[in-house]
Amino acid sequence: MFQFLQEKEVPTVEIFAYCIMSNHMHLLLRGPLKDISEYMKGIQTSYALYYNRKLERNGHVFQNRFKSFPVESEEYLWQCFYYIHLNPVKAKITEDMKRYQYSSAQEYLYEKKGLIQEKARSYMKEGQMFYPAERVIPQLEEVYIEDLSEETTQQKDRILRKWIEIYLEEHKELCLWDLQNLPKNRNDFAATMLDPRVMSRKELFHRLDKF
Repeated sequence: MFQFLQEKEVPTVEIFAYCIMSNHMHLLLRGPLKDISEYMKGIQTSYALYYNRKLERNGHVFQNRFKSFPVESEEYLWQCFYYIHLNPVKAKITEDMKRYQYSSAQEYLYEKKGLIQEKARSYMKEGQMFYPAERVIPQLEEVYIEDLSEETTQQKDRILRKWIEIYLEEHKELCLWDLQNLPKNRNDFAATMLDPRVMSRKELFHRLDKF
């Protein structure tokens, strides 16, 4: 898999972050959707051939097609960025994401050359994609989207409660009533905190009104 990523490059697809775990991996990619689909197909095929050859086996290696989500805001970009790098911490493999050698965290922090694009590194340095970690990380440490195997009401309410706590902590002049009743604050809350993988905008407002 590493060999495919390094040698069989697709110029239009750029790696901005990655984390390889024992039974899955996460990639933050930028590029045309068609090219990304071909890119992932190449990775899966290359690794499946390597894995089967190494273990002298046949058959499928990956259970399902890869899942992908579009990144459409700067905040969501940083949520994905930290979510990927915090995976080993969440899995209790390490207490510090900087110590995990199979992710891009060390490439960013120690400027090691690896899989990420130099363009991504320069964006980080120049602050073109800057978003404060102290805002994003607390949200991800307690609520990981992949844990939502069943989207129960209790789980979504827990996530919404966390969003509200974070938002009101940063807007101390506001209260829950403002988020429920004032359109300007409602819209800003949704634009700032909503993760479309968890619930839709319409569902967010519906749950907020009943909170």
